[in-house]
Amino acid sequence: MKDDLGIRLFAFIEIIIGAVTLLTVLSSLIQGHSAKPWEVMLFVLVTAAISSGLGVGILKYNLTSYHLLLYFSSIIVLSKILIFAKIITLSGALETTVPASIKNTVSVLYHSLIIFYFTRQSVREKFKTN
Repeated sequence: MKDDLGIRLFAFIEIIIGAVTLLTVLSSLIQGHSAKPWEVMLFVLVTAAISSGLGVGILKYNLTSYHLLLYFSSIIVLSKILIFAKIITLSGALETTVPASIKNTVSVLYHSLIIFYFTRQSVREKFKTN
């Protein structure tokens, strides 16, 4: 029961992150306020849609969504560590209102928590039995 609550919480967070990002980007496009390059805009739209889709899949205990959430969370943590180490840099700003250091720190903490939580045996078993 406790695991189900945590799974649903993370699923809803993923859906909200994706939906808010999609609505914000689409709103800025409609209003003509977006100064982001089209490549960055496309990347943000695609990743926002993936985030919402993974959230829905996690709510349904879909094993593929489970694996993809862990995969993408691992990629995000690794990429943020490389950014902190100044091994890689982003050429296009994805967010202008929140300082990058804060955004990256929150992202590492959140995705590390996802990896920690979803790799627990009791949570893993929920996805293998459904």
